[in-house]
Amino acid sequence: MGKKKSSVTRMDNPYIKHKTLESIREFKQKRKLKRRMQLIIATGVLLILLVGSGLARNYYRLQQLEEQKVVAQEELESLDLRQEELEYYIGLLEDEEYVAKLARSEYYLTKDNEIVFSFPDDRKPDHTEVTEEDSMLFENEEKDNEEDKE
Repeated sequence: MGKKKSSVTRMDNPYIKHKTLESIREFKQKRKLKRRMQLIIATGVLLILLVGSGLARNYYRLQQLEEQKVVAQEELESLDLRQEELEYYIGLLEDEEYVAKLARSEYYLTKDNEIVFSFPDDRKPDHTEVTEEDSMLFENEEKDNEEDKE
């Protein structure tokens, strides 16, 4: 089907030509304005996506760093506890009575007029078993100190 012919005749005067040109100009301006708005909106969306992706990446990195911080703090606490234990054992090793007790239990050294009996069921004690009593005292002292602080 072809174009339907209008039954209205078109007037060909300067006013109609002017209005036709004016409507064409308006249409082109609207189209230009529409394209400009689309470009502005696309640029805005692109900027929002770039900023949003940067924020998301930074947030993810922050979460990772906080997890690492928690792990590092736990490790620091365990190392501090280990250091306290080692300092405690250093203090024990400075005590001659403790060193003598340790030497007698591990290396079967004796005092004068002392006899050591070794049975087949005996096994060589390790220094932590010898100091078990002392470490219990250390833990009790720590608990007492914590209670005093409260």
